[in-house]
Amino acid sequence: MPHIRLHAFGPSLSVASLSVASLSVASLCLSVCIAAALLAFDAPAAHAGKIKMVFPGPVTTFSLPYLVAQKKGWLGDLEVEDVHVTGDANAMRVLLSGNADIGLIGTLNVLASINAGASIRAVHSWQPIGDYSLVLATGKGSKLADVAGKTFASSGPGGLPDQLPRLIMRKHGIDETTARFVQVGGHAARLQAVIGGRADATLVNTVTALKGVKDGKVTVVTRLSAEFPGLGYVWNVVRTEALAKPELAAAFQTMTDIGIRGSRLIMANPDEAAAILHERLGDLDLAFLTAVVRDLNGENVWGVNGGLDPAIEEFTADLNMKLGNLPVAPPAKDVLEPRFVDRALATLGGYQTK
Repeated sequence: MPHIRLHAFGPSLSVASLSVASLSVASLCLSVCIAAALLAFDAPAAHAGKIKMVFPGPVTTFSLPYLVAQKKGWLGDLEVEDVHVTGDANAMRVLLSGNADIGLIGTLNVLASINAGASIRAVHSWQPIGDYSLVLATGKGSKLADVAGKTFASSGPGGLPDQLPRLIMRKHGIDETTARFVQVGGHAARLQAVIGGRADATLVNTVTALKGVKDGKVTVVTRLSAEFPGLGYVWNVVRTEALAKPELAAAFQTMTDIGIRGSRLIMANPDEAAAILHERLGDLDLAFLTAVVRDLNGENVWGVNGGLDPAIEEFTADLNMKLGNLPVAPPAKDVLEPRFVDRALATLGGYQTK
């Protein structure tokens, strides 16, 4: 099994937030330029056989294909150092600054960063389809109209938990200006903020939402899959210049291969996958996690074919442009780099979801 080291950066890394809703494109460009300037001062993140990967929060279900691959020893000689930060904007900064070689980042932030001039490409996705649920604290309401005027716990400006509630409110004609957003952190932290009364509502993934429902603390008012079928969730993203470096390209190929293999194992053996997840989320009951993984399998969220469907990128970009979150919708060819997925599928073959 490869040697995996964990390292965490706090929110103090932030220079400025890539907020799609509240910042101008000029501000986004400034943030990208600042991050690019850091490249001149930081040592390269990668060495032969070793890379750094940044995540926008602690371990959760979006990295399950990766956890499966670690458990199975599929990374071979590749050493991966995990970097955990708070929110997509901070994850993007770490990637652009050269302090990580690849990042798991929400699709909205990726698209906004490309519009702002960032030279990045999505090379695969372990979970291309989101499994978010919009939840309200018990007693605060039970339907979508009840989210008006509520305080939302988010991961930070520009992140999916900040942007998606606004999209849902716009879709249903609810005045989003009546809502207030407070930056909290990852899924578990956001749920705790709602339970503790710091916030009334939040957007969290399936495992977190079902935990809150099981404990009688929250009510699910809608699921993202019902509101925006086909909306992209996360991509694994690299700097464009890294694609020309043989040692990094080889690592990106490995990460693509193991993501596809891990995704397929989850679909074929959900109980085994849940047991692997339980090793990292030991505070949650194994039977509960098994139910969660089976629920996710039912929504076909995993990147069983590499997770770079151009239709998902186009829908996500077009929707956010129409809703005013992007000035233009970048075409898939300017966002997706399919070479690694194509090579993986040439070896592994395609996968037909049920």
